[in-house]
Amino acid sequence: MSRAEAGIDEGWQELEAGNLAAARRAAQVELRDDPEDPDALVLLAACHREQGDFDEALSVLSRAADAAPEWSEPPYVMADILAYELDRPTDALRHAALALDRAEEEDEFLDAILLKAGLEIELDKLGAAQATLAELPPAEEVTLPADVALDLAYLFFEARLRVEAEHRFALLTQEHGEDAEAWYGLGLCAEERGDEAAKRTAWSRALERDRKSPLQSPHMSEAQMAEVAEQALKELPDTARRLIMNVPILIVDLPAADEVEHGLDPRLLGLFAGTPYDEVSSVGGAPQLTQILLFRKNLERMAIDREDLREQIRITLLHETGHFFGMSEKDLADVGLD
Repeated sequence: MSRAEAGIDEGWQELEAGNLAAARRAAQVELRDDPEDPDALVLLAACHREQGDFDEALSVLSRAADAAPEWSEPPYVMADILAYELDRPTDALRHAALALDRAEEEDEFLDAILLKAGLEIELDKLGAAQATLAELPPAEEVTLPADVALDLAYLFFEARLRVEAEHRFALLTQEHGEDAEAWYGLGLCAEERGDEAAKRTAWSRALERDRKSPLQSPHMSEAQMAEVAEQALKELPDTARRLIMNVPILIVDLPAADEVEHGLDPRLLGLFAGTPYDEVSSVGGAPQLTQILLFRKNLERMAIDREDLREQIRITLLHETGHFFGMSEKDLADVGLD
């Protein structure tokens, strides 16, 4: 390893350790000797990104892309920033396509495929996504890390290539039988083709595995979730709050096994159980006892961070409250609670 390579490697280690200033210094030392050193530019761009200076990161990455016209890393990172930091998927797609064109190593190729196809699906370019995924070799011809194989299976499903998605999910359940995500995906495919029995079997197996998996570094305690739910109820009009005040709101880990065996989605975030208010007989006055369930593990799985979890709880609770008041899924989607 050359002195410059050692310096860049040390810079990345400093960045991973959270020592931003030291990482920046390592990049700048190499750039003094060669202002267009692509490795140093990519490290410097990572420092800008860590600081939240995304425009400067993109500018530096553009220099790196010009300095190393056959290297896939600079356009890949540009696409990643544009997609996930700046919410500019159309611009991100252009750079992801360039990264795929430049990819030579297997891991670079797979990363670019995942990013490009995901962006095409997000932009509703399903034909393009299908063409991108068609560049992959058959699942049996290449050994992939389980997480990459799973991500690809879900991309095939989202690109409406159900047969290939189901094949890949099935392979994963054979090779990694304890992977709940693979069993859940297999159930989604069965649902798509109308095989209710296969869906229930796959989803029950997903639930069994979810039950065995402890929550890893939860963002909130159960009590904190309950507090967020209480705050969400305060958004309701006074009349609605009075009507729902006697409906229990329960926080449980996951849906019940018998409900999933009867077809309930094990990855639901929440559930309204009981009779909607507008269907309860007026004889006797008050609505019969009902309940709203919030599924803690599923909510935690969906959330990126604590603030995102807070918003997921809020939307889920208001969604299920809408069902209590007789709103359909379409009604809820129309008011942004889908």
